[in-house]
Amino acid sequence: MSMETVAGRFEALEGLFFEWDGSFTWANQSQGWQIDGTVYDNGQAIQYVDLHGRGSSEEGRRLLMERLRSLFSVFGELSSLSLMRIPDRTWQDLQGFEKDVCSTNSAER
Repeated sequence: MSMETVAGRFEALEGLFFEWDGSFTWANQSQGWQIDGTVYDNGQAIQYVDLHGRGSSEEGRRLLMERLRSLFSVFGELSSLSLMRIPDRTWQDLQGFEKDVCSTNSAER
């Protein structure tokens, strides 16, 4: 998938701000969630996406996961996604990732 394709799909996500250097922010502070990231490509296709997100409350984390599902769907079928958790460098599917994020007591993850 090209950066142009991703940019076009990001436009459909209300409130997401995308820059052509690949950086983006999607947030609603009053609802308690924020996603920041960078899409990296090689000039022809997306190589990977670096994401950082936080939810400041249980409700904020729930909304964060809803937004992440919408964001991830830009890149393809949710069932085919593999996510690497940094710094422990473990691969997870979306279901495992959601379980870890939603079960944590940490406001930032």
